[in-house]
Amino acid sequence: MNLENIKSQFPIFSKKINGKPLVYLDSSNSAQKPLGVIKRLESFYKNEFSNIGRSIHSLSVNATNKFDETRMSVKNFINANSKDEIIFTKNATESINLVASTFGQQNIKKGDEILITELEHHSNYIPWHYLRENMGAVIKFAPINDDGDIIIDELEKLITSKTKIIAITHLSNVTGTIVPVKQIIDIAHKKNIPVLVDGCQSAPHIKIDVKDLDCDFYAISCHKVYGPTGVGILYAKKKWLEQLPPFIGGGGMISEVNKDKVSYAPLPEKYEAGTMPTAEVVAFNESIKFMQDIGIDNIINHEKELTNYALE
Repeated sequence: MNLENIKSQFPIFSKKINGKPLVYLDSSNSAQKPLGVIKRLESFYKNEFSNIGRSIHSLSVNATNKFDETRMSVKNFINANSKDEIIFTKNATESINLVASTFGQQNIKKGDEILITELEHHSNYIPWHYLRENMGAVIKFAPINDDGDIIIDELEKLITSKTKIIAITHLSNVTGTIVPVKQIIDIAHKKNIPVLVDGCQSAPHIKIDVKDLDCDFYAISCHKVYGPTGVGILYAKKKWLEQLPPFIGGGGMISEVNKDKVSYAPLPEKYEAGTMPTAEVVAFNESIKFMQDIGIDNIINHEKELTNYALE
């Protein structure tokens, strides 16, 4: 892997700040963008722009097809069963809010329990706090040890007959802890409890296989995976998307509207109301290609080398 060649694909690294070459150590917050992503975004706005799914003219048909190509790429990237299990949102925070709101509306009542961990980002805490505040749910926090690892035995002890969902990060944005989510999912599923995984930090750093993990929901933030801002992904098993109610109402997510009755669009449009960030979704396809060209195994190995160097 030629690191200089990879770095040269990011225009921002030709910039100097205070007369010094830019060194960027904030990728866990938001990653810089390779030229391929920037060019694709510009090209779409210059040459292909149209809204999707609502018109039959050439530009709209092309934009709809390109949008769907990205959905298929995401499906393959995380090894989902169907592209209908891939929902585009504006960020991972919205993805988690979507699950908390729709799942909570259907399944949470006063006294029911939500299990999260002490490692969680605010985005995987506050949406569940709303259910505590508005519906009387109880949030339990699985503890971590001095090394920042979740204590699995303690987590398991917190599960009761009132536990309705478990929401856990895959990789901590603070400590770098990689959580054994597959083990936790196995424990949860033996008790018929669904699991949401916050994959914001893991998607750029770990090979994601939602079928192998068997998670019910998985949230991804595209701007952390070298993609544009304004795009998030929610993977959800089809059975959940079919039975949960819509999240936001409006254009694009309806099938038929009458004065006394409304029917909703099929998956995945049921959860994609309003004008979507079309150009950004189309450009995100280039982000996936960028990572695939480098190879996730090469990324992992390089990070291990950097970690060892830093520890020395």
